[in-house]
Amino acid sequence: MARYFPRRVLTCVLLVAAVFAALQALDYHKDVPSNDTYQYTKQTLRILGHSQAQAVHEATVMYCEDGGPITSSATAPLTAGECLRMYRDGLTPDKPRYLAIFTSRPGYPLLAAPLAAAFGLRFALWAAALLCTLLASVVVLALLRAAGCGWRAAAAGQALFLLAPTGYWGSRMLSDGPSLATVLLTLLGAVWMAKGRIRAGGIVFAAGLFTGFVVRYSSEQFAVLLIALGAVLCLWRVRDGRTGGVKALAIAAGAGFVVSEAASALLGWPGLSASLQDTFTRHFERPDVSDPLFRLLKSDLHFWFYFPVYASTDLLTAAVLVVLAVLLVRRHTVYGVLVIATAATGLGAVLVHPVASQADRLMAPVWLVLALGLPPLVDRFLRHRPERLREPQASASPVPLNAGTMGEKAL
Repeated sequence: MARYFPRRVLTCVLLVAAVFAALQALDYHKDVPSNDTYQYTKQTLRILGHSQAQAVHEATVMYCEDGGPITSSATAPLTAGECLRMYRDGLTPDKPRYLAIFTSRPGYPLLAAPLAAAFGLRFALWAAALLCTLLASVVVLALLRAAGCGWRAAAAGQALFLLAPTGYWGSRMLSDGPSLATVLLTLLGAVWMAKGRIRAGGIVFAAGLFTGFVVRYSSEQFAVLLIALGAVLCLWRVRDGRTGGVKALAIAAGAGFVVSEAASALLGWPGLSASLQDTFTRHFERPDVSDPLFRLLKSDLHFWFYFPVYASTDLLTAAVLVVLAVLLVRRHTVYGVLVIATAATGLGAVLVHPVASQADRLMAPVWLVLALGLPPLVDRFLRHRPERLREPQASASPVPLNAGTMGEKAL
């Protein structure tokens, strides 16, 4: 039976992915293109060889005709014709500094371009995001296996990832799905390195950093910075986490952050300052503010003070995720620290962009605590172990990340 078990698991994994893709396909026409989608559409058309004027026109047509009901600043929705007349010169905002935020993210349009040439713009942007989200779910499976989970628990984690907001927001026509896939790839490399698979982990880690840089470098930089801090924390506070793999991870992550920062600066891509000015000048339609950090602090205080009012139901969810994170760190210390560091990128994104209407999307990575944290804690109940078929040491399960040199000691 053990010989054929992986085949059944593969069938289960493919079935989960197929069901998710089918459900997203049913919701396909409700996925309305946003202004961000319009920007990525223009880049996709430029990659396919269209002129700037053609790209602006065709992206506007897709936004107006394929976007469903479009609401103007008034209460009445715009028809497609009215939308095309209103945006005959393209959507706004269109300031160069605003456009630079999107042109510095070529990865998603590059993925969508060949699909657009074959199947059309709208389908390409949707399918590229969906495929990246499905790939991310497979990386979740690999992460849980690296943590020592059985196949059943790992497949359950894949399903949790797709059912959670990570699956929903990852399959929208935005760069969230591709970005989350690259962050998870980076995390997989980090976990492998921490476990001692330094060469394989280093290759996967570098692949995650490179793809994350071209997809959405701001998210990649923040993720690798938190992973580096998590590795240093393990070296400092976790007695059995002071291994060669964790040291190599701390060095690689720190170097990756420095290289990424330097590369983005050399390319002239917008940094944190430009992002804050974009927020406080309404996409550069107003003059720059002189105190963006102080305004950010005020906005954060206002956002988090009123958060219990407009998101009261989320408080219970947050409490559950915090408890789950604590239990994960106590049982799988190094793995838990790295997972929490990656999930914290969602919280960090909201801290930098405290906008209530965007909070759910920006905070989606926080749900990685559920998908990557719950299965290792319930693995013993999901693993099938018929005692009469097992010999004492013959069918040992994969070594958990916290075993041996990794340890179970909490921070």
